[in-house]
Amino acid sequence: MRNVSFKDMSKLEREYSNKLAESAKDVKNPVVKTVMIAVAQDSLKHSMIYDVMTDLLKEERPVISEVELDKIASEIEYHIKTEEEMIKYLKHVLEEGVENKAIKFFLETLLKDELYHHALLKKVLEMIIRREAFTESDLWELVWKEATFHGTPGG
Repeated sequence: MRNVSFKDMSKLEREYSNKLAESAKDVKNPVVKTVMIAVAQDSLKHSMIYDVMTDLLKEERPVISEVELDKIASEIEYHIKTEEEMIKYLKHVLEEGVENKAIKFFLETLLKDELYHHALLKKVLEMIIRREAFTESDLWELVWKEATFHGTPGG
């Protein structure tokens, strides 16, 4: 497998995503179907990440220009506040107690994702505010550092 390129892995992830999504169409159980579709979407995301890594090997360039930084800062702030509300809601529901194991599983999964998104967006906003040189390598290092599962199941 060492000789497999990022481009090959992207193709593999995309094919896996398509196959899993197609298989999910016939599944009647809503829990299993949802998990299959979610994993398929994660595989599509993984494919996109492999594509970007392929591009990074060619040339590194700034992700966001100075003009774009100013333009999107308020949007990111909005999303951070939205994530905070989602996190607050999920923590409250879980603290109240959830007897249904499937619902508890989904709530915990959502909470992990929201916490990850929140931390990622806060770091991106911090870099925008400080006007640091923000490269694609910086972004991917940030994504990897904040990834709870680092690409393992559950992430």
